[in-house]
Amino acid sequence: MYEALYQYLILHRQVNIPGVGTFLLERKPADIDFTNRVVNPPSYSVALHHGNDEAPPRQFNWLADALDMPEGDVIDRFNDFVANLRNDILSGKKMQWKGVGILSKGLAGEIRFEATMKDTAAGEPVPATKVLREKAAHTVRVGEDEKTSEEMIEFLNPAEKKKSYEWVMTLIVAVLALIFLAWHFMQNGLNTPTGSQQKVSPKQEEPTYKTPQ
Repeated sequence: MYEALYQYLILHRQVNIPGVGTFLLERKPADIDFTNRVVNPPSYSVALHHGNDEAPPRQFNWLADALDMPEGDVIDRFNDFVANLRNDILSGKKMQWKGVGILSKGLAGEIRFEATMKDTAAGEPVPATKVLREKAAHTVRVGEDEKTSEEMIEFLNPAEKKKSYEWVMTLIVAVLALIFLAWHFMQNGLNTPTGSQQKVSPKQEEPTYKTPQ
């Protein structure tokens, strides 16, 4: 029964033993060791939460499949296992559960648990080497949004983009001006004045007096 309950604990991360408590498989996430430049793998520990919760139906269903026994027989066998375990502990025996820990009686008559699976690493540390790739785009978080590094560069440097557009517009205006001048000279010639000239002759006024006859 110990082996089957251990497998159930690993798969479902908890197993209930009424009168003893609920064993939980707690996971500590991976972390970075900046001093040694490695990424430590996640680790696992088993903890006992005291209580008298009944085992859920899915626990018996799984045990029936694992032990290849009818569910009714599994329930009877499980109850006998729990009763014997409590009696052995309360009589002063230390019960070792391989891969999980040691159960014993405390000074106040409570059930004590000393985990053997404590901060057990699930693998080996991995070197944390930062790889820099030239002009490689990566995602950065800006507030609640995610943007690429290229988008942020464009957003933070609008002046350069605007300046490049102004240069193009200036060039277009200059080219159009040259085209207009060339067309004007082709139509009117190089010596054609740009303003109209008109010869003005002074107006001779008639005398206001008559010569005596």
